[in-house]
Amino acid sequence: MGRTTKPVKRSKGEGGEAAYQALRERILSLSLAPGADLEESALVEALGLSRTPVREAIIRLASEGLVTLTPNRGARVASISLDEVRGFFEALDLCQRAVTRLAAARRREGDLARIREVGKVFESAARKRDADAMAKTNFDFHMAVADAGGNPWLARFFGELLNQGMRLSRLALVYDPPMGRSRGQHGQDIVEEHREMMEAVIAGDAAAAEDIASRHTDLFRRRVMGFIAENLTAAMVLRA
Repeated sequence: MGRTTKPVKRSKGEGGEAAYQALRERILSLSLAPGADLEESALVEALGLSRTPVREAIIRLASEGLVTLTPNRGARVASISLDEVRGFFEALDLCQRAVTRLAAARRREGDLARIREVGKVFESAARKRDADAMAKTNFDFHMAVADAGGNPWLARFFGELLNQGMRLSRLALVYDPPMGRSRGQHGQDIVEEHREMMEAVIAGDAAAAEDIASRHTDLFRRRVMGFIAENLTAAMVLRA
């Protein structure tokens, strides 16, 4: 007689964290599209967890702006409006310039070793054209730069911006326009700008570091806006 596999038992905290991580990953990777309904019963079955940790995860994600809770309509993945995209890029440009400039002024040898390390990991992902790995390691690279600036308040806010932009980052990395820079070429553009950023930080050139940070944000912005222009009208919200 065959043996029945028993589900792995988790403590309350472990179950909530597992549900949070699983849902967050699906939202950021666009497996759960912007605007998609989050049906609690379906998530319970898909994740193999009870309702309580799933509900806790949804509330936690709502506090981060990744989920919208609506009375009488339940939960859904937060949509991304064009106004929000514009505001996001304004904030990202200002913050990325600030953290990169501070990194050039304050970096230590340990900071540089970390930046070099994650830069190489990103380049490996780019060579493989692995969009998910590129999005994650791009986050790691920029947070390593932010941490080198020595201002935890600014780094924390920058990290929140990067988290909010992960879905846009994923779109930018998988987008292959009919004209212009291909997906592979875009990945190489990012690699080259990362190297320029790293060189400016290593050299302690704060002005150059800020300049490349601004150009790097603009590269991201132009890619996303190219996708929007090709796929959407001004009256629509972003759907994956």
